[in-house]
Amino acid sequence: MARNRILVPAAKGKLDEFKMEVARDMAIEYKELQNSSSPESISKKIGTFGNIGGEMVRRMITEQEKKLID
Repeated sequence: MARNRILVPAAKGKLDEFKMEVARDMAIEYKELQNSSSPESISKKIGTFGNIGGEMVRRMITEQEKKLID
């Protein structure tokens, strides 16, 4: 179940930046990114919130696994 609250409020800006980065990497139309006022509106407009969120989680897990190996 998705939650719409951030556990660490100070991290909101970084999470928004990460969401935009993932959206760009997933080849979401730049026009959609430009016309959106916030990362949340991108997700609502194009209906891929689950895809973006899932990719964010995969990337975070991969990064942590790399840190464990090193």
